[in-house]
Amino acid sequence: MRIWQGGDPEDAISMTRPERPPQKLCFKDNMNESLKFFDRIRDSTQRTHKAKNKLVDRSKGPGKLPRLVGYLDFSYPTYISTAAAVVLAAEFERLAAVDGEVPPTVNLHLWNEQVFRKLAQLGFFEIVGFIANRDDVIIEEGDTRTMRIVSTKNADDLAKVDVALQQLGTFLNPVQRIPDDIIIPFLTALSEAMSNVTNHAYPEDFIPPYPHINSLWVAATADRSKNTLTVVLYDQGVTIPYTYPRIDRLERVLKYLRRTLRREPKFEYENDGIYIRAAMKYGGSRTDQRHRGKGLPQMIQVIEQAGVGAMTVYSRGGWCKRDSNGRFSSGAVPFSFGGTLIEWTVELNPAASVSFT
Repeated sequence: MRIWQGGDPEDAISMTRPERPPQKLCFKDNMNESLKFFDRIRDSTQRTHKAKNKLVDRSKGPGKLPRLVGYLDFSYPTYISTAAAVVLAAEFERLAAVDGEVPPTVNLHLWNEQVFRKLAQLGFFEIVGFIANRDDVIIEEGDTRTMRIVSTKNADDLAKVDVALQQLGTFLNPVQRIPDDIIIPFLTALSEAMSNVTNHAYPEDFIPPYPHINSLWVAATADRSKNTLTVVLYDQGVTIPYTYPRIDRLERVLKYLRRTLRREPKFEYENDGIYIRAAMKYGGSRTDQRHRGKGLPQMIQVIEQAGVGAMTVYSRGGWCKRDSNGRFSSGAVPFSFGGTLIEWTVELNPAASVSFT
């Protein structure tokens, strides 16, 4: 087999059978199998870290092939969604930071073309450290423009995201730019979400099940054929189902939770989707402070007033979707997303007007 960790490819041998991702790495269409795969990656990371094993063992001396303790066979998947690609990049970046080594790609020449192109467009190979970071943030291809994954530990990179999203908005409507009363609320809501993550996703009193690196990952895609802008945000910190039961809430929220929570859940995360749904519908706390939960309702308000759109929030083992006609649906699975993932799509209609009240 051929491995690559940046630099020149090498021949190598593996000491164990490979780990195969599902053919479709997608939370919308193949949630359980995708989450099982990411769970296995996290568990493997934990075991490797505790055992202090090298991912690539070159200790056998000159002339001997490097040995892998195991590897991910990415010649198997035929599709990866943007959201799954962002989570994958985050997991690999965490492993590189914690262990000082990134799992090598294996037999890159056998990877599915769509999977490779998606990861390359999103800047996966730059994020994990295989190649140097590019200066350009926007990647062009046909009717789409993609903002490569921005990995940040604070909100300082919001300006970079702001400029990139402005470029994506201009691409969607090159003749008549998206008006400020649409794009500004869009960026304001995104800024609220990013600030919430960078300020509150990694509290000192929270002990995560896996090592984390206090980061936030953001990516975006503009599709001119659909006139849509999609933004994906992901963090590996404390989740909505963990924090929401621990904050002061308005009486109407308490009534909603008393009515909908399952008193005897069948599995640990069964109520997680209900907490996310409450956060999306009502926001955060009795104090109504901005950092205590206004971000998600604000993002929904942009959808309602800017045009057609949808938003899905995945957090710990739960998910909640607000679809394009305003309906909410939610649920939970017995596997964790390893943090909170937001996928937010807005159809940018230049004739629309947005204002926050």
